[in-house]
Amino acid sequence: MFCLLVAIVWLASNNNGYVLIVRPPYRLQFSFNFLLVLIVLSFLALHYCLRFVHYLRRLPVNRRSKQEAQRLQASNAALLEGMHALAEGDFESAEIAVRHAHDLIQNVDHEKLMAALAAEKNKQGFFV
Repeated sequence: MFCLLVAIVWLASNNNGYVLIVRPPYRLQFSFNFLLVLIVLSFLALHYCLRFVHYLRRLPVNRRSKQEAQRLQASNAALLEGMHALAEGDFESAEIAVRHAHDLIQNVDHEKLMAALAAEKNKQGFFV
């Protein structure tokens, strides 16, 4: 990397060329090195502007997926809370947690979970 930098500086210092742009009644004259720097900087500016536009176009999708991930994370936490409550024998809290998780994930497995909870209640000697 250092050798590449040294080579670029050496080539730029030995370059005495210039660029002349004539558009009547104007006339621009500047060094060739300055033109190369302008080309590189304009390429980088265009590249990052296009990346920013792409980021802005993808922003609603990224926001939706982030909200979806947060919702799924909250539903997993509610299910975990329900399992802890079920293991402790607190069936009412477990049922509330399952209903909350169902509201979060909108899944048809709610009936299966409620049936399993009812079966566990019956096994323990409690009636629904």
